Amino acid sequence: MNKLHLSIKHTLAAALTLLLVMLSACASNEEHEAQQMLQQARSALRHRLYSEARDSILSLRKKHPTAINARKQGILLLDSIELQAAADSLTKAEGNEWERLDVKRKFYERKLQEDQKRALRELQTEKK
Repeated sequence: MNKLHLSIKHTLAAALTLLLVMLSACASNEEHEAQQMLQQARSALRHRLYSEARDSILSLRKKHPTAINARKQGILLLDSIELQAAADSLTKAEGNEWERLDVKRKFYERKLQEDQKRALRELQTEKK
């Protein structure tokens, strides 16, 4: 009976190890795919294709819910997209529209700064 109990423990431990390895591989693949989507969003931002850049980030969130690092980077990138879009719109705006867009631009500047500070704090906490 004792040998059987030990054999079952070893089998369960091996199965658990295999499961963890498989989950790790899936998470790694998901993170990789999400990073590719971030690259697409960055490329769209460089070309001032703001809707396409936003859509890439929103799609990343839906398709890769467990790609935590990519999602965190996506938050910062989305803030950058909104900031750049507001700044570009300012160059074309006049009067009340200009004031509204300037408020929006300032909001995203502050939000981006706060998100960057939070990300830095989280990184420092992870290293401890």
